[in-house]
Amino acid sequence: MTAPEFCAICHKKKAKRYCPGIRASICPTCCGTEREVTVDCPFECIYLRESRRYDERKPGPSPELAFPDIEISDAFLVEHEQLIGQIGYQLLRLALENPRTTDNDILGVLEKLVRTYQTLASGIYYESLPEEGGQISIFREMKKFLDEHQEQERKKGSVAPLRENDLIRALVFLHRLATVRSNHRPLGRAFIDFLRETYPQGARKEEPRVIVPGR
Repeated sequence: MTAPEFCAICHKKKAKRYCPGIRASICPTCCGTEREVTVDCPFECIYLRESRRYDERKPGPSPELAFPDIEISDAFLVEHEQLIGQIGYQLLRLALENPRTTDNDILGVLEKLVRTYQTLASGIYYESLPEEGGQISIFREMKKFLDEHQEQERKKGSVAPLRENDLIRALVFLHRLATVRSNHRPLGRAFIDFLRETYPQGARKEEPRVIVPGR
């Protein structure tokens, strides 16, 4: 009789499913407790995808949203939907180029970008850099993209130029969306996964747009 294979994580329970994150077989309990906590799960894992669907159906308390003093109207979302989509697309591109990027990294970058543009709007130039090393490169790439976007709007002589306050609201909206979509696990990438579904590979040639909830 073949000896039972034990879980590669706890070494106590029987291994019943293959984990592509650690490339070994594990038990269902460890799969549930260590998923995106100590195990860096690939997007394609069937058990991860099942957990995403379960989380979407599971009712829970509403998360506390950052920057509560900043109002974002439906009219703003309609007017700046393309801008929000372009920012979301750039976040996805940078996250996929840096596979270790997590939702917490995206949230950290968005928060620091908001604070940077709040300072700029007050007439002072000061970059509020993230403390995490992995977030700094994404922050700088996003800041470069946003600065270039503003410059392009100025060169086009837009009747309504893109102001810092517009960028702040767009970034706050995405921060709130990331807060709601994230499962807030240490290695969680549920929001990044949401962006992958929002911008599928076959739609890269189209103008990127964010799916605005409630519309």
